[in-house]
Amino acid sequence: MFGKKKIRELDVLFESLAMNSSNNYKDAAKKDYEDILKKIAEYRESGKYNDKTMKVYEDRAQRLAPSMANYHHQNNVKGF
Repeated sequence: MFGKKKIRELDVLFESLAMNSSNNYKDAAKKDYEDILKKIAEYRESGKYNDKTMKVYEDRAQRLAPSMANYHHQNNVKGF
């Protein structure tokens, strides 16, 4: 009843990111990550959710930042 408030739309994006990453769909995973960052910014600006709820999602996205920095297919290309 008094549990932490969840943002379903962000949860779905995080699930999609995990699924696309595990299936090596790098372009889709990268897009999911960018969508997550956009949605977090939108929700932060709107003030719809409190700071505690937003911090949970911001921290989660921040933990993914290093692995998503150079996450693209060109990292796998050895040569043609």
